[in-house]
Formats: sequence, structure tokens, C-alpha cells
Amino acid sequence: MSFCRTSAFLVRYLVPFCCFWGSPSLAQSNSDYDRALAEFRAGDYSAAADLFARVEAASPASTDALLYEAKSLVHLEKYAPADTVLRGYVKLHRNSSDALYMLGFVLNREGRPDDSLATYTQAAAISQPTADDLKIVGLDYVLLDDYPDAIKWLEKAVSLDNKNKDAWYYLGRAYYTKARLADARRAFQAILDLDPQNARAENNLGLILETEGKPAEAAEAYRKAIAWQEQAAQVSEQPYVNLGNLLAEQDHIPDAIAPLEKAVALAPNNAYCHMILGVNHRKVGNLDIARRELLRATELEPDNAVAHYQLGRLYKDLHEIDRAKAEFDRAEALQSRAAGAHPLSEAH
Repeated sequence: MSFCRTSAFLVRYLVPFCCFWGSPSLAQSNSDYDRALAEFRAGDYSAAADLFARVEAASPASTDALLYEAKSLVHLEKYAPADTVLRGYVKLHRNSSDALYMLGFVLNREGRPDDSLATYTQAAAISQPTADDLKIVGLDYVLLDDYPDAIKWLEKAVSLDNKNKDAWYYLGRAYYTKARLADARRAFQAILDLDPQNARAENNLGLILETEGKPAEAAEAYRKAIAWQEQAAQVSEQPYVNLGNLLAEQDHIPDAIAPLEKAVALAPNNAYCHMILGVNHRKVGNLDIARRELLRATELEPDNAVAHYQLGRLYKDLHEIDRAKAEFDRAEALQSRAAGAHPLSEAH
């Protein structure tokens, strides 16, 4: 996503020449600005953020250093400081739609969808949103659990840019969540038409096939996704855990262990991966490993009722009755506390 469309050229060169060179401090500031831009373009966002902050401190509001500092912080996923910097910039440039759109993105990443939507509305009153902007609006509605509006804005995003793979992906996920499987398939296929070996899209096609009761085709899709992502810079645990789950559901539990182990290796802080691996080790009698994995799941997510329930089952198998009762009681308390909780059932 392009977080900033403001040209540094306009800000720097529409200021009279003497303003930059009229004093030693401003001359130094300009030198730092050029260095900051060089670091930014080279991808050293930490150094760039520090230099842009120095430029702004030396000569406040004379360049767009704050905007680039915020963009550097966004690249570093430091959203709270980016929020602060952007608000400082907006106070000085109230009609900067670039800063407002970026702030809307940051607020989404901070989990503040209402504030994000209000900021996007303010930005859209100044300039038309891009497909990426509308994508984040859709994701705000996902955070608000308002899938009809999420789908509406994500559909608008792909209508503006039908090659936007991220927008198609989130639209497909929204369709899938609402059980609109044909529409979800169309969205993920649109990604594969643009990128024929897109592992994320293929993995989600596997989920659709599994939901449709086609386990063999689903397993093939998961295996394709695993093969396609092997050369990627970032390898996801999702096709591994999905394949492992599917094999376990088909009573091929020994075969399920290897992909589940890989999922845990890729996502060591994912409680769900640890829980599913623990459940399946319990089923094949590897109780010590099951204990380790289920304890780790409850450590990572202490309020996960299902993980506590599964740990209780393990303790029951181990004849540790007091511990089993404590885990079952904890699971029941968490379930009753959760709004709209569903009855607990054994994870497959």
C-alpha cells in the first residue's frame, strides 16, 4: 500500500532558496533531510526515522520530514509513535489527505476501527480514496464484525483496481466467513489468475473444498500451497496446520503429526498450532509431548477455553484427576464468561 503520495520535490523546492541556506542550522537540516531520504530509499527505515526527526527538530514545519518519519515508522510497524507523528503533521497541514489516509491506516493497525473510519471519511472529503484506502476501510468493518459493509467496501476496492491481490484476498476471506463459497472461490481464483502460484490463495481454495466435503481435493490444494511457498521469503504455517487438521479428521493421525510439527516450528507463538498438535499427540498416546504442547497453548492464550478443556482431557488420561478437574472448571468458567460462547467440543 502506498501510504504517502506527497511529493518531497514540491515542499523542498517551492520554498525560497535562501530559506535553506540562510543559516547554518537550516543548512545542516537540509543535509540531514537528503541523508534521511537516501536512507529511506535504501530501506533503512530506522535510520531514516531518526534523521527525519532531527530535521523536524532543527527547522519545524519547513519540510515534509514528519510525514516521511511517520512512513518510516509504519514500515517498522511502530504504529503508536507513527500515530503521534502524524497527528503533529496534521495539526500543521489540516488539508493533507496523504497524512489523513496514512493515519487511517495506522489507526486500523492499532485496532481502532471507529477512529480509522472517521479519519478516512475526513481524508475522502479532500481527495478520492485509492483501492488500497478502500481495502483498509473494509478491514475496519471486519474488525467491527460488520461483514456486509466490509464486503461492500472491499468490492469497491477491487472494482477500482482489479489487480489488487490483497483486496481480492480480504474480500475472499469476508465471503468465506459469510459462507458465500462461490464468491470466495471467485475472489481467490482472481488472485491465482494474476499470480498462478499464490500459496495464500491456493490454501484458501483448500478451505473452500474442505467445507464443500471434498477432502482429497482440499488436501491436494494444501500440498500445492506448501510446495509453492517453499521458495518464498515468508513461509506461512497455515497450509501445514490445515493439512494436518484434515488428515486427522480423516483418521490419518500419524500422518497429521509431521505437518502440525512444521506449523508449530513456523509459528512458535501460535496457541492454536500448539493445541492441535497436542490434541493429536494425545490421540496417538504421546502423552508427554501432548502435555508440553497443551501447556504451551494455555500459556500463550490463558483465556482459551478450548485449550484448557483439551488439557483437562489429557490430565484425565494421565489419571491426574485434580488437575483435570481444575482445567475443566477453568474451561467452563471461561466459556460462560464469553459472550455468545458455543458448547465445547473436542478439537479434531
